[in-house]
Amino acid sequence: MLFTACGDSPEKFVNDVVDSGIKCETHEYDEAKCDQLAVEFRTRNHNFTEEEQKRIQKQVVEKFFIELKKLNDKNAKAVPTL
Repeated sequence: MLFTACGDSPEKFVNDVVDSGIKCETHEYDEAKCDQLAVEFRTRNHNFTEEEQKRIQKQVVEKFFIELKKLNDKNAKAVPTL
């Protein structure tokens, strides 16, 4: 596992972005919190090399949609049918 000078790893960064993104998408976090996180993540992103940033961006997009689908599937199962 690789770490930047600030102790951040690409894997931790991806997980943090995806977890927060899901909470913003589902309105668990309010807009102000989501805006604050976006600024924080842009700052953290600059701690990685350009190559790592590209890989992170791809992983975030893939994982975000996988996790969102899981959440939607879980919520669909939780709704009782008539």
